[in-house]
This record gives sequence, C-alpha cells and structure tokens, in this order.
Amino acid sequence: MGFLIAYSLVQLFNMFDGVSQGGRKSGVFSPSTASLPAFSSLTPNTEDKDLTPRPTCTLGPDSLNPKMFFFSLARCSATQDITKGCSETCRPAEGAVTAELVTTASSPKRETPLKPEWSTLRRKTKDDSADCHGLPPTPQVHMGACFSKVFNGCPLKINCAVTWIFPKTRDQHLILGAEEGIYTLNLNELHEDTLKKLLPQRCIWLYVMNNVLMSVSGKSSQLYSHSLPALFEQKGHLHKKHSSLSLSTNRLTERMSLRKFAISVKIPDTKGCRRCSVARNPYTDSTFLCGAVPSGLVLLLWYEPLQKFMHLKQLAIRLPDSLPIFELLVLATDEFPQLCVGVRDCSNDKPPTGQQLRFDIIELNGAPVPVPDSGALRAVQVTQLDRDTVLITLERTVKIVNLQGLPSRQLAAEIVFDFPIETLVCLQDSVLAFWKHGLKGRSFHSDEVTQEITDESRVFRVLGTNRDIILQSTPTDDPSALSSLYILTGHESSY
Repeated sequence: MGFLIAYSLVQLFNMFDGVSQGGRKSGVFSPSTASLPAFSSLTPNTEDKDLTPRPTCTLGPDSLNPKMFFFSLARCSATQDITKGCSETCRPAEGAVTAELVTTASSPKRETPLKPEWSTLRRKTKDDSADCHGLPPTPQVHMGACFSKVFNGCPLKINCAVTWIFPKTRDQHLILGAEEGIYTLNLNELHEDTLKKLLPQRCIWLYVMNNVLMSVSGKSSQLYSHSLPALFEQKGHLHKKHSSLSLSTNRLTERMSLRKFAISVKIPDTKGCRRCSVARNPYTDSTFLCGAVPSGLVLLLWYEPLQKFMHLKQLAIRLPDSLPIFELLVLATDEFPQLCVGVRDCSNDKPPTGQQLRFDIIELNGAPVPVPDSGALRAVQVTQLDRDTVLITLERTVKIVNLQGLPSRQLAAEIVFDFPIETLVCLQDSVLAFWKHGLKGRSFHSDEVTQEITDESRVFRVLGTNRDIILQSTPTDDPSALSSLYILTGHESSY
C-alpha cells in the first residue's frame, strides 16, 4: 500500500513539473482555463492603483463562453487595455478577437459641454424608447436630419403636440392639441391614416409627465391633468360598446366613469392660464410646473408616489401684458427655480459689463418683485443648457451667456444665422435653429454647419420639442390648405 501511495505522489509531481517546464499539459487544464490570466494580474496593488471610480458592467450569460470571456473583461476595464496586465501566454490566440479588443478599448469618448447632472435634464431615457412600436429607427449621422412624414392632409388647426408610449401595447402615439380638441395618432398604425379624438375641448398647451398628460384646454383655458392610460382604455371601451348602447345610456356611463376614476381633473386656481413652463432640478430630481394666471403665478411640484402635480404655492404678482419669454431657470443653491420673463441689454454700462445682458427674473423662493413692462429685448426664446449656461435667441442670433448675463468662456459667445429664428432646440454639442422654410444646425465650438434642411415650397412650424421634434407644414402659395405632420429623425438626440 505504501508503495502505491509513493508511486501516485511521484506521478502527480511529474505532472505539475511538466506544466511548469512547458511540457505536455495534463487534461486537468482545459483550453478555456489555461488561457485565463492570473488573478493577481487583474488585481494590482492598491497602493499603485488609481482609486478613481470606473464604469462597471455586469457579466451576463454570454460571458461564460470561453471565447468571449476575455472580451467581457476588457469591457469592464473601460479605461485601460487589460491585455497589458497579462503575459504573452495569457493573450488570446485569435487575431480577430485581439483587433476587436484594441478598437473597443482605445476608442476615445466624445467630448460634451454638458455636466453629468444636466446630461439627463431633457434627454429621453432608454426605458422610454426600448421596445417601442413606432417609427423605424433612423441612423444618426452627420448631416443626416430629415423630416419623416407621419400624416398627410390634416384638417386641424394645431397649437401644440407631444409624443407618448402606451405602456400596455408599447405603441408610440402622437398627441395633438388643436382648436377642435385633443387628437391622437398611433405611429405604429400609420397605414390606417386615422386621427382619433381623445377630448373635445380646445387645447393650447400640452406636456407629458410619465403617463400623465397636462393640458391648458377648454373655453376658460384652465390647466388640466389627464390619466393617459385610463383615457385611452376608456375611449376604446366606449367605442366597442357604442353599438349596443343607446345614446343616453352611453352618456350616463361616460359621466359616471369620469367621476369614479377621475380621468381628467381640473387644477384649482388656474382658470385663464396663458403660459406654462416645466423644469427639472437635476440636483434634487424635482420637477416644477409654473403657470401664468390672471392673479399671478401658480407653482406645482411633481409628486412621484401619487403620480401627479401637487399645488405648491400661489404668488400674487402683476405680470407683463405680453409674455414672449416664460422660462424656468434652475440654480444649484435654490430649492425652487427662478422665472425668466424677459432679457435686457446693459450696453450703456461701462466695461466689462458692456456686453452683459440682464434677465428679468421673478423669484419663486421668496417675495416676488414685478418687472417693468417696457425696455426688454425682442427675445424669441431663453433655454438653460447647464448649471451656468443659458442660450438667448434673438431674431437672427443666439447669444450664449452665464446666469449673470456675461458671454460664455467655454462655448462660442454668439452664433449667427442668416434667417429669422422661430424655434431653437439644443443638442449635445450643437443647436438646431428652425425657420419657416426648414432648419439649420451649428456647432457650439466650431460654428460649423452640422445639419441643414431647406424647402422654400413649404412653410414649416414647430409644434413640440419635449421628447420628439414635431413639425407641421403647409404649401407656401396656399397657407389655408391641409397640412402635413412630420417628426424630425436622423439628428443627434436632444438632451
């Protein structure tokens, strides 16, 4: 027995010795485990290691494939090529895989002017667009913007538009606010070419927050809150039973359903609302809605547990008769945003304030102070890009300033276009300026043209820019003709 034990030990020693000397490997080592790097090479001494947090990823089932295991580890590294920490015997023998690793690890990340907190201020989340049934995806390439027509011959007098994804079917819907009511178009069923009426009231403003539709509608222009899933299901339910119910019974059922489930709710003290603005504070993750009413301002706060905007405060203040600018500006130090209602020139002041602009601000954190009615510049739009960068759209010029009104030092202080700007949309590293015959995009840094579409035979008008950019067009020589509806695709996703 002792002889057998000694013989087994000698054989085991010779097996390991053969491995260490580069001889024939035993079957104990499979090809997949033999190619793995030593664990110590993946965990260097923490004293010599940069402790800056790095992006990580979870290894899924594909990582169990021996050929893909090394590639999965390289993805986890994110900032360095993991092959540099392994010996030559640890590297994969297949040249194609090695080439893919080098490309993935060495590809530079595109610079962006947005801060990390502000990069999600208005950008669509992945959950919103994942498994969405709507327009087919368009490759986003340089100078690749195009108008994708979704409806031809629209008879409505449209004031605004938004898009929304029905959670139950994942169909993407275009929601239109018009003088004739609120209508919807299923972008997954464009072959039907049908606009369906959701609500009969006149609508002048729309905004979608999760599955809640906020609107300024009705004869009195009051702010409403609508549950979109309940509204869609109710319309479908009533349509199915319309043939089997009498007219009086159908009206009674609809009235009882509205009272029971509160599909549409009036927001108190908002009658006569003429302007609305929504802003998200990226530091506190709070979303505010401010409305201009005859008595002053009403401020609402989105309450996530109840999925609704809650009344926060009512401010009694005299507003200017005209409100071309009505934009909430977020400050990192304040709990509530500020309301900008105009921009003024400070060119009469001495340097260095000769190029400075001044915002007409109404404080929502304390006692509001009225702003003068006259003297403001004819600004078209004010847009906050990040923590201390604001874009002011004048007739043909976009001025980029900080919150004190001074020209930006990081970006171009001024971007000039050769047409009157009607709407401005901010992208990651450029702006899209829309005018009546198309659009043009320019870079924040180089001022080069990034996108351009021109069609002088049509007059275009932007209906909404919240999630998707929605446009309407009519023939230039016949403004009263039926219109066409488009969604801008192929451009870089708006932030």
